[in-house]
Amino acid sequence: MEKTLVMYEISQKQHYIFRSNRLRENIGASMIIRLLTEQPYELLKRSEWGFDVPAEEFSISGGGNGVYVFDTDEKATAFAKALSLGVLKNLPGIELFLVKQTMDWNKEKLFSLKDEQGRMVEQGVLDQMRSRLAEKKNQRRYAVRQVSWGIHRQCPDSGLPANLMDPTTETFRARELVVKAEYGRDARDEEYVRRFLSGLAVTAANGKPFQFLDQDHLERSLGEGKSAKNYVAVVHIDGNAMGVKVGAFLRQNFRSNDEYVKEYDKFTRKIDQAYTNAFRSMIEHVMRDYDNWSKRIYGESEDLCLLYAHIVPLRPIVASGDDICFLSFGQLGIELARVFIQYLQKSSLPVGQETFPFEACAGVAIVRRKFPFWLAYELSERLCSQAKKRLKSESDYWKNKTGQEHVDMSLIDWELVKSGDLDLDLSTRRENMCRNQDGTWLLNRPYYLFRQGWKHSHPSNYMNAFLPALETVHRASEESDGQGTLPAYPRSKWKELLGVYRKGRVATEQWAIQNRFDIGQKLFMERETHADLVAYFYDAIEIMDFLIPLPEVK
Repeated sequence: MEKTLVMYEISQKQHYIFRSNRLRENIGASMIIRLLTEQPYELLKRSEWGFDVPAEEFSISGGGNGVYVFDTDEKATAFAKALSLGVLKNLPGIELFLVKQTMDWNKEKLFSLKDEQGRMVEQGVLDQMRSRLAEKKNQRRYAVRQVSWGIHRQCPDSGLPANLMDPTTETFRARELVVKAEYGRDARDEEYVRRFLSGLAVTAANGKPFQFLDQDHLERSLGEGKSAKNYVAVVHIDGNAMGVKVGAFLRQNFRSNDEYVKEYDKFTRKIDQAYTNAFRSMIEHVMRDYDNWSKRIYGESEDLCLLYAHIVPLRPIVASGDDICFLSFGQLGIELARVFIQYLQKSSLPVGQETFPFEACAGVAIVRRKFPFWLAYELSERLCSQAKKRLKSESDYWKNKTGQEHVDMSLIDWELVKSGDLDLDLSTRRENMCRNQDGTWLLNRPYYLFRQGWKHSHPSNYMNAFLPALETVHRASEESDGQGTLPAYPRSKWKELLGVYRKGRVATEQWAIQNRFDIGQKLFMERETHADLVAYFYDAIEIMDFLIPLPEVK
């Protein structure tokens, strides 16, 4: 029995989503990609597309590709042509790569067979198609395009030809941005509302149904100038060791392709459910604490805080499997990422006879409201990778400490960008900017987020190193802690320490003596994983105005 598979992938998704700085257009771009990969027939049936193509027999989700299976080659070809033509005509800016392959459903295998060492024994049809797709992307035969004849008015937001009137601004802009805005306005977030907001175990103080942050609300809430209220956070979260989990799944013995499709669907649904539950729990967590953070975001007006009590202070941009990206107020980004990961850690994934804990790394880019969103996302992704690198670089340390060959843990890293000058080569920049001449190190991050019940310590522990340092800075910055256990130092003195730290340990200790700065703790601490000393309070002082603590996850 023959079946024909169509596999396609959208290239450079993040660049497409964050090409503009308008939240509505980011939302629209995200919706377009979601529809293309998960519900292409919703697009094909739209009036401006006008395609009537036969439905697929079934689809295979996951792996970053859309895979649709048809019982005849004619149906598959009709679908591929309609999708390709529809994208070209109606979705400028989308780069779609597509391959098609016919297989003998009873004799050939969808999945690849590997031995105990993970070596390929037989390549499955899906991996064959992914290889062809990757080759097609590398060739990029039609990568060079004529976007303008040089006589068009230029779009002020993208640099592309301003070839379409935007009805909301009544100005000519690039058609790509106008289309995104249309989808963004049409988006009622039914999918995200159903998935993340329906049936929450918390209610808004004003009695209204919860809704996500939108463009208008964000503009009204953000401050001006250099204040912390003028910053937004782009949070990127990526699951750890997903390849290990997929490898364990593929090591199972499947009797047929039908069984593989059924079991793979269950496998991906379990992953989706774990991340969905963590996202919902994060929302419940932050909204239960609304009274404690709302005035720092919206101001002292109780009426205004009550008016916004149903607004969840974030907007999901990407939520696909273990790949999460959302936008939030700058002062909440780090703690929202921490809360999400701690709820995710409560889940695990059974695969055959094994059970894998869920761990993830997070990167948080805190930038001014006018900062290019695509660059902020790129930074958040690099920060997430930086966190994963630390875990990999310290694998021998954890092996010696735990006796386990492979230890998976969650970490979080962040960057506060106060100027437009940004170097995305984080490792090199931090080596040049954050290591003093005497070898001392300014940054203690990325920080570990240990699962509840974890028995081993680490000097870069978010809960036991960073948060206590931040609490000390905040308490000592106030008049007094009321108990006489901490001396009071003005904020200006802490900010001064931030600059002194850059001069090294000896200069910092001399400054502390001269200024009678004694809080009962060493200003530099030792690290088990490195010979260098690290500035204990540097991370906390740098971020003190840009982080509102949320309650601990129990």
